[in-house]
Amino acid sequence: MRLHPPPWPSWVNVENTLRCNLDCIWCAQALVGSTRSGVDMPLPLFHRIAAEVLPRVSRLSFSVAGEPTIAPHFLDFLDVVNELDLTTELVTNGTALHRPGLLERLLPRLALMIVSIDGARAGTVERIRVGARFERLLANLGDFDAARRAKPVTARPELALAVTLSTANVAELPEVVALAAKVGAARVLGSWLQVLDPSLLDLSLHHRPMDVARFTGEARAAARRLGVGLELPDGPPEAPPEAFARRALGLVGTRSRRRAALRGALQRARVRAWELRSGLEARCSYLWGRAYLHADGHVSPCCVQGRPYVGDLNDASFAEIWTGPAMTALRAGMFDGHPHEACTRCSVGQGPAAASAETWVSPRRNLRDAG
Repeated sequence: MRLHPPPWPSWVNVENTLRCNLDCIWCAQALVGSTRSGVDMPLPLFHRIAAEVLPRVSRLSFSVAGEPTIAPHFLDFLDVVNELDLTTELVTNGTALHRPGLLERLLPRLALMIVSIDGARAGTVERIRVGARFERLLANLGDFDAARRAKPVTARPELALAVTLSTANVAELPEVVALAAKVGAARVLGSWLQVLDPSLLDLSLHHRPMDVARFTGEARAAARRLGVGLELPDGPPEAPPEAFARRALGLVGTRSRRRAALRGALQRARVRAWELRSGLEARCSYLWGRAYLHADGHVSPCCVQGRPYVGDLNDASFAEIWTGPAMTALRAGMFDGHPHEACTRCSVGQGPAAASAETWVSPRRNLRDAG
């Protein structure tokens, strides 16, 4: 199947820093120590992105691995963005929103701010999001709500709260909904904890279906009562086979043949699951309409764990990377039965209503793409 060249992405994520001021107990970056590595996107690299990429996109998001608001050049980035014709999103832990000058520079282009909170009580939030102060977070949310309400209704950015659901906080989901109403958030975005390390197995909700049913039901009722949107995964939490496999490997020994055989079996199972769920016609707006630009200049197609790098802005232009062999291979893999490993476990590419192949080989033209 011949894949036509894609349009320019309409949405771009800039990872302006890998650093974070928190050590969340289930954060993959914190577990490997990258949030303490001190890697920030250099200002000259962002200027290149602003000149080459951003004039042709409609939405810019700051998020992914680190906490965007603590980066040394973040205010400079916002000054550049405010001169462009686009809207922005911010995914943040909310703990540094009181940084002098931040809200004033953030609000002019901001359309959406998602605050990861992971609880509704001080003890829960501060235990999961180590380093956070709940009172400071609430004060910051209050200041943000007041600042955005000072803008005209049509120009007010949306606020949403995000919660990663686990055995540690699922009971507080109804309270998170109530907190959202209190701080002016329009939506609560819930996701199941992804077990990335055997130490997190006990936090997974896959073995607590009764708790999931009870507290999500109560949360939905609270959302209807309070007029707050609640977005939860379609299905129940799945058992984390890779984490169980790693624990089993620790028990049976470390010989390379066993490890290689088990990894191969897991990969074949993931590919088969992808085939059954998607019918080889998986939808994925990321591969055709989104791009992630990392702090060191690398480019990737999405934020799924295990995603590949498809190029480096220090070696090639974004246009060359976007239409280059690595991205083309990822797109082709969605149809030829050989998806990338990260795609086999991604819910976006395994949607219940898969798009037809023709949808993606002849995608709709990006209205902002005049080239």
